[in-house]
Amino acid sequence: MGEPSPWPWDLPLVNLYGDIVLTYMYYDVPFVPTPEVVVRRMLQLARVRPGEVLYDLGSGDGRIVIMAAKEFGAYAYGIEIRKDLYEQSTAKIRDLGLEGRARIINTNFFDADISDADVVTMYLLTSVNERLKPKLEKELRPGTRVVSHDFEVSGWRPVVVEEVYEEWRSHKIYLYKIPGKEVPIPSGKTAPLEDPFTRQVMALVDGNNSIEDIAVKLNTTPREIRNALRKLIDAGLVEGIKTIR
Repeated sequence: MGEPSPWPWDLPLVNLYGDIVLTYMYYDVPFVPTPEVVVRRMLQLARVRPGEVLYDLGSGDGRIVIMAAKEFGAYAYGIEIRKDLYEQSTAKIRDLGLEGRARIINTNFFDADISDADVVTMYLLTSVNERLKPKLEKELRPGTRVVSHDFEVSGWRPVVVEEVYEEWRSHKIYLYKIPGKEVPIPSGKTAPLEDPFTRQVMALVDGNNSIEDIAVKLNTTPREIRNALRKLIDAGLVEGIKTIR
């Protein structure tokens, strides 16, 4: 994505990288690639860790998805409505041998299920971010990180705003976190646990510690804590997970 045209009816637009900018007429979002230095910093600010799940909304040529999978060890999914960009980025993922960790889905990102995300990235327009906001607030779990390149999400307070300089221009990165917390509730029952990590998680389940709190204390990801909690729920040791918005 890139700078929006003040006159969206003037097509084709030529961006300053020398590429033809093709606009998604439905979303008024032109495709302009995010520079690699900005992509890497977006993923660093979001603290993407191996095994986490990332969704890139409007994934274009797939560069965020590819870097998240290749350099950060994430399971990365791109949502791309344009068939040509979907095919191009899918072919690149295949050529790089990343099919087990990266995938592009050819659909409208308003219709895609992104509820499993640990991190969401996007380079859209402020107006599109505004239309997306209810979906993000409804589907994403508390603690999910949302990173937007250049355009804010109106009404959200960013955790971090950082400016990145690339050649002749600067880029802004906005990092947000979905508010609230998920608190696992102990059942009061006891049972032997063979797995040491699951025992460590259970020791911290007290009805007060959130999933994020436990992840910080055990120096791991909320996703790993959720995986352990599933085992504890199956064993009857955890009653469930209470979501507090």
